[in-house]
Amino acid sequence: MNIEIGIGILALLWAVSLIGLIRAQRRQRRELQTLQERLAGRESDLSALQGDLAALTRASVGAGEHLVQVENRVRRLSERQSQTEMRAGGDRPYQQAIQLVQGGADAEALIRQCGLTRGEADLLVMLHGVARAG
Repeated sequence: MNIEIGIGILALLWAVSLIGLIRAQRRQRRELQTLQERLAGRESDLSALQGDLAALTRASVGAGEHLVQVENRVRRLSERQSQTEMRAGGDRPYQQAIQLVQGGADAEALIRQCGLTRGEADLLVMLHGVARAG
């Protein structure tokens, strides 16, 4: 009989252990399912963030290209403005000097009034003074 009691106790312990293992397995399955759902949510979030990042990257590239175009346009406009200023500024003393020579001014007057060099003043007097006399 002792053997039968020992076998009964062993069977009872085995059954309790089996029930404990089954419960632990069910708990682990629920935890695994919860973790899988959380992972799916994180993957969905990651996918949305990747889409946002791609859109921002495209917008940034577009803005960068637009900025390059604007910088090129500003550079061209600045160059044109400088050229226009040089033409206007470069011709003005000569135009004024020509008018003075045609009005009878000499080289000294051109140097004083227009800021020309001696060579420039002499040349203008020779070119436009002769035309006036002739």
